[in-house]
Amino acid sequence: MGSWTEHLGEWMETTALLWLLNQLTNSPFMGTLMVTLRFLPMVVFAFIGGVVADRMDRRRLLVYALSGSAFVSIVLAVFVHTGLVQPWHILTYSAFAGVLTSFNHPARSTLLPNLVQKEHYLNAITLDTASVMASRVVGAPLAGFIIGLAGTTPVLGVRAVGAILAIAWLGRMRAPSTPAAAGMETPLQNLAEGIGYVRDNRAVLTQVLLYLLPIFLTNTYTGLLPYLATNYLGIGPGLYGVLNAAPGAGSVLAVFSLASFVRLHHKGRFLLVAGIGQGMAMLLLFAATSSFVLALLLLVLIGAANTLFMTLNNTIIQEMTDDHVRGRVMSLREVAFGLGPAGSLVSGAMAVSVGVPLALASAGGVSIGVLLAIMALLGHVRQQD
Repeated sequence: MGSWTEHLGEWMETTALLWLLNQLTNSPFMGTLMVTLRFLPMVVFAFIGGVVADRMDRRRLLVYALSGSAFVSIVLAVFVHTGLVQPWHILTYSAFAGVLTSFNHPARSTLLPNLVQKEHYLNAITLDTASVMASRVVGAPLAGFIIGLAGTTPVLGVRAVGAILAIAWLGRMRAPSTPAAAGMETPLQNLAEGIGYVRDNRAVLTQVLLYLLPIFLTNTYTGLLPYLATNYLGIGPGLYGVLNAAPGAGSVLAVFSLASFVRLHHKGRFLLVAGIGQGMAMLLLFAATSSFVLALLLLVLIGAANTLFMTLNNTIIQEMTDDHVRGRVMSLREVAFGLGPAGSLVSGAMAVSVGVPLALASAGGVSIGVLLAIMALLGHVRQQD
């Protein structure tokens, strides 16, 4: 429930901010820049967040991160409401949100395995993913409807409400104490231990690096959607909201499929197939930039494949990781999360020079090539059970 309310506000706000930034600049590059700045701070701060998640009460850390998110969201809403907002305000806000996410995600990722038995990790992670994606299905079209009716101002600040409600839900949860091992060393020693743990565990390292691919693709099309909607599909904010919700609908279908398995074997193979499927759908989206219906269906497929990949990747890492270093290992995954949108920035620059369709096709093609190479050369990924 905490994840649902937090992400409902986040999806509504992101949809509104991308639309507002497109109105202010009419530039496909600015949308991808906003998405990039939303995650790029995690390259640096996720290391810190992972160390903190292994040293202090993880639920308390999550509450602090959510409180910070509520505060900066309210500040931005005031700027928009008073008519003072400029593109750089939105970009700065995105960067601050990325810093707070660097503490939010490691805390959330380390809490979940403490609440269930190991054999239920897949189901628990699937349920958590379902709450995030279902919130997108509701939040994105709702935001589009409100924007079409009353503009972006009423949507902003919803993120703060969602974060506050998430804090209330967390207050009802009882979680085991954080392992004391990390607190017996200095933070620098903690950081070195976490990096060494991943470096020495080839399977974990590969999965952490693999997480770059779906983030690269997701942020590519998310940042380009407002420009695609207005300049290629010729649709307004209402249908843009529906378009933004389509990957969420695909994700919900994917997580319900995963949830039907108590124990899923050959997770590595399914992960690689899902990644290739997402890349193929991105390539086909290249040809769908004049058809709203076809673009909508392809975005559903992209969302389903993306969620299968990310959920299986998360489950594999959680199953292989010891709890006393879990925060630091998951923070390295968040570093990959932060690096991924750098590819989105490249796609935004490509969209300016050669157009959005070719930028989308290039992202999909690169992803397919990388995954086919991994499938052929790295047998341990394919054989991961």
